[in-house]
Amino acid sequence: MSTGTVDRLSPAGTSSSRAALDRVRRYLYEELGPQQGPAGAGLVRARALFGALGDPQDRFRAVHVAGTAGKGSVSTFVASLLRAHGFRVGAHLSPHAYCLLERFQLDGAPAPAELVDAALARIRPAVEAVEQAGHGRPSFFEVTNGIAFDLFADGLDYGVVETGLGGLLDSTNTISRADKLAVVTPIGLDHQDVLGATLPDIAAQKAGILPSGGRAVAARQGGPGVEDVLGAEAARRSCALRWVDLGPPAVQAWTGPGGTELCLRGQPPLSLGLTGRHQAGNAHLALRAVEALAARDGWALDADAVWLGLRSATLPGRFERRTIGGRTAVLDGAHNPMKLAALVATLQEVHPGARFPWVLAFKQDKDLDAALHVVAPAASVVVATEFRSDGGDHPAGASVRAELVAAAAADRGIPTAVERDPVLAVSRAAEEADEAVPLVVSGSFHLLGAVHGVTVPQWPAG
Repeated sequence: MSTGTVDRLSPAGTSSSRAALDRVRRYLYEELGPQQGPAGAGLVRARALFGALGDPQDRFRAVHVAGTAGKGSVSTFVASLLRAHGFRVGAHLSPHAYCLLERFQLDGAPAPAELVDAALARIRPAVEAVEQAGHGRPSFFEVTNGIAFDLFADGLDYGVVETGLGGLLDSTNTISRADKLAVVTPIGLDHQDVLGATLPDIAAQKAGILPSGGRAVAARQGGPGVEDVLGAEAARRSCALRWVDLGPPAVQAWTGPGGTELCLRGQPPLSLGLTGRHQAGNAHLALRAVEALAARDGWALDADAVWLGLRSATLPGRFERRTIGGRTAVLDGAHNPMKLAALVATLQEVHPGARFPWVLAFKQDKDLDAALHVVAPAASVVVATEFRSDGGDHPAGASVRAELVAAAAADRGIPTAVERDPVLAVSRAAEEADEAVPLVVSGSFHLLGAVHGVTVPQWPAG
């Protein structure tokens, strides 16, 4: 996301909070610079960084979440359920949709900028020391991990930590407490240049978070060989692994204009704060994870707290309904075929039989043909656009050229237009279809950030 976007979206707050956020932004996006140092070092640098800070990642009871789809939603549901049961909870999420502070959740809200700034001030000397020791310059993600761990250490009952990429070599996998609970969401093809070309390869990376002698819950997997890999690694590590079915008959869901209801066997419907049938599966996985924590830590699930926790979960950029120039829009960060398929299914449930104008832009590492194959049945037109990122979790750079996105859409028989300015692309898409259906903006959280400033929230948000 561009630092300009973060500027525009900074919380109103006080002048001191704005100044604090500016200091954090400036360091992470400008002063820290690109990651440098020896390749293939695994977790050596992250361990050195966190070790220099007193290993804050091991000073709270952690729920560690990996997977291809649903990590952020499952993490959010887990944190919300724990909070509804009266616990103090932190959540470390990535990427952020609109503002850097979204990554550091304390009791259901982004951490105040002053707290994040103070945590970073404590971390900066360790960053310099790690580099001087020959481990290389810590990355943006490693430093944001350090901020979250510093904020969570010693003061919270639980911390929910979402992996950044993979699991085995992800810097969040420095959490080594024996009581860490691992949660694995559905696994699909994404980031194949880093994680491996096949589903079993990717599953092996995700399985890297399973704690030796600990506990884990994992979604039942649809891909060939994935469950075998996860099960074998759990057995090798003596990790008690519970499988959770995310679909019928165990989980029934209904989605309409008012949102999504989760129906579990023998229980009354539960309203969800996040919209979509896939979110019902995510909520069920989160509920089973919290159930495992309750059994382990000696407290009981409360039906009213479960209802409140699932209903109050919110997460920016996931089927988020907003208004743009009087038109309803859905902003969703779906960026791979698995996530786009869930978005398409939700749109079709809320608006049966409709086709939607789409604004699309993708990062360079995405499979355009596969993405457009998923979008094609639900798109009335694709307005292809572009964005530029200033780095963050991944190297800075431009998105796929709009002409290439348009060509991939045209190959699928979708009417197309090219508008490189994302704000103008949204305006153009709004002119292309019936006002009874929303326009859709998806393909990257960077794209959502680029258009967010011209949108107005609707209530309730999905």
